[in-house]
Amino acid sequence: MVNQSHKVMPRLGLLSLALCAPLSQAVPNFPDQELVCAFNAAREQQRAASAQNFAQPVVQQMLVNGALVWTAGSSAAPALKPGDTVTLIGSGFGAGTDIDFSKIMIGNSRVLETDLVMYEQKLDILASANYETGKVRSSWPKDVQSWSDTRVEFRVPSHVSKGPLKLQVQKRTGYNLSIRKPGQPHNVIDAQLTRLEAPANPNCDIVSTLTDETKAIVPIDVNVSNASFAELVKLGRQVFWSYDYGLGVAHKFKSLEWDKIFGGKAIDPYTRKVADPALLFGAHKTVAGQVPEEAIADVYFNPYPQESPIPGFLLVEPQLTAGNTSNSGWVGYRYAESSHPLLGKGKWIGFNCASCHGYKISYSKGNGNLTKVFPGLPNPLWTQRWTVLGDKTTDTTATFAYIVDNEPGPSWSTGTKKVDKTPMLYLMPGGATESTMTRKAGEGTEYDNDYLFSPMVIPNVTNHLPIRRSLSHTESYVGFEGSYIHAQEPEGAMGSMDQKSLKALTAYMSVLDENDDDLRNIGMFRWLKSNGKLAQTGSTATTEGAFVQNTWQKYPGVVANVAQGKAAFDQACASCHSDKLGANTNEKMIPLKEVGRFFAPSDFQYKQQSIRVTFLRNLYWVQSRGLLTDGHVRNLEDLVSPDRCNENSPLYKQYYTLHAPARPALGSADQPAVFPDLNRKGDVFRVYKAKKKNIFDTTADARNTFVERHKYFVSMPGDEGHYYWDYQKLRREFGPEIGAPGPIGLPASPHPWCAKWGGEVSNLVQYLLTL
Repeated sequence: MVNQSHKVMPRLGLLSLALCAPLSQAVPNFPDQELVCAFNAAREQQRAASAQNFAQPVVQQMLVNGALVWTAGSSAAPALKPGDTVTLIGSGFGAGTDIDFSKIMIGNSRVLETDLVMYEQKLDILASANYETGKVRSSWPKDVQSWSDTRVEFRVPSHVSKGPLKLQVQKRTGYNLSIRKPGQPHNVIDAQLTRLEAPANPNCDIVSTLTDETKAIVPIDVNVSNASFAELVKLGRQVFWSYDYGLGVAHKFKSLEWDKIFGGKAIDPYTRKVADPALLFGAHKTVAGQVPEEAIADVYFNPYPQESPIPGFLLVEPQLTAGNTSNSGWVGYRYAESSHPLLGKGKWIGFNCASCHGYKISYSKGNGNLTKVFPGLPNPLWTQRWTVLGDKTTDTTATFAYIVDNEPGPSWSTGTKKVDKTPMLYLMPGGATESTMTRKAGEGTEYDNDYLFSPMVIPNVTNHLPIRRSLSHTESYVGFEGSYIHAQEPEGAMGSMDQKSLKALTAYMSVLDENDDDLRNIGMFRWLKSNGKLAQTGSTATTEGAFVQNTWQKYPGVVANVAQGKAAFDQACASCHSDKLGANTNEKMIPLKEVGRFFAPSDFQYKQQSIRVTFLRNLYWVQSRGLLTDGHVRNLEDLVSPDRCNENSPLYKQYYTLHAPARPALGSADQPAVFPDLNRKGDVFRVYKAKKKNIFDTTADARNTFVERHKYFVSMPGDEGHYYWDYQKLRREFGPEIGAPGPIGLPASPHPWCAKWGGEVSNLVQYLLTL
């Protein structure tokens, strides 16, 4: 939590300090993977040997609970239910999930390969540090029971709802080398152990290189009977739309006044006007019919999905383990009952999945006009501006803890100084978040402010369950390879979910693709219309309602162009973005020096020293947020254009070189536009440089100090109003910040893979819209 809650703490004075002091726990030293992990040469030899034999997997027989139910060539669809033991007998299955990189899917549900362990979490409330004790509070055992080249045995997951059954095999061909220890393998610690002090015999692995190719069995049709699935989905939907993840009381303690923000009593720090939640951070009103009932109605959780480590009132009243959640009037922002460490029992607003992973879309289908908040899609208007909204009644700004504070600097800018993070948080790209900036430097936690500006986009999770390569808490959605939703600690949510809630959320996530056909068709129509290509439908008068009702596959002209685009995709993209499970990724981990990044790599990326090949889905809508992991590419055409990979082209210079903006600024630093998003159009990224109003103005100094402590923000001659992000400087110099002995050398273009020639771009993009 925080020791500088300047709303609550001064009000209670010395008494509150006396009460808080005993709440503090001793923060452990978190494990350093560079020290606790060792290279497992024997395992790598096994992997290398397995990679020498990459046969096509074939199933000859299938047993359920020991009884033969299917043989090759059979038209029967075996019946499965959760808990059944399935045995596949055949050949070419490989050496198993620890040696090979293999997966089993039943419908949209992956068979879990890893034991998930949920540890008890504690909180040092003064140091604002969360850590785990090693005491197990819940667990989710893996489903894979045994695996050999000729026989695989697994348990049917609790969250399965339909078939078919698929098994995919991919071989590990080696490993990425360490940036910090050149020439040595890069070892990573199990994400489940990162908050434990000195875990005994930690599970570590290397970041494997993988084959381009994936091989899979012919899918087996199965009939699934899961009597508890509807109940699981209901609970998962409640967690997604109704639970606040413990953020309400955490934010209240850190002096964030959500009631004032949503009540019209907060001010924009630049316009000095009343803050509009819809305009400033993409909040949507809760409207019946646009969101499920759980987003509006009261939902009582017993127990809450997480055990909060936040202490209760006066050390007597414990933190609530159950409580009611209720509507704030805004989608994804819910009141939840909890116990404030100083104020006692109450209810406060926190946000949940739907605030970030909910995209409001109005569209036509047939003769109907509809508006819906689609769950799973990233909200492109969500920003971190809520962190800097001040109190209108007191005319203060940046009341959220740590936004204005005294902080030590990084190694390249030492000294403790007052900093104000408002400019960078205010102009953070829409649809992205920065996991460390709202923390304080030098705390000793996983998420200390590191002075590396590294926005991470909100991912699309409408079809996430096939993904196995979840190497950090942030990537560990709905349980797989980690018992956390993602790293919510920077915002205050703490603790792993219990296995029942985690299974329920996983079940709900498995149905988030139910809108994908409509989303593809809406996106395809709008792209055709905006690019003057409606003639592909046979008539430029075709309406959105008719197109969405008919689907794009019914228009021969569209089908022909998509086919040409697929041919270009297979040639230019399929070596990384193909698999046999429909996720469009083989999950390779590309070293940072090869894939690059426009902004600095995030802490999770530099811990892995690589970036996973992303899965492709709903790309028309995802591009609204921005593309690649930092969202800096503004549309699909720019992403695949050969000009983006050509250092001499105007498009390259627009994205990656310092220059005066290609369009007028939307406002000055002193009086910007109401929504001064300077960075939405793929131009030079910049933030405000504060001007001192008088010699006593410390706010300007604090704001400029914070920006200047980031190595790759620079001043431009002729522009006294902004700092500019210098990608070329990052490209030349990045490396020592993460422990490398020198610059690692980033590529000229982040994601330096583009179409071969400009004529491929349009058809390639049109094909991408169908994924």
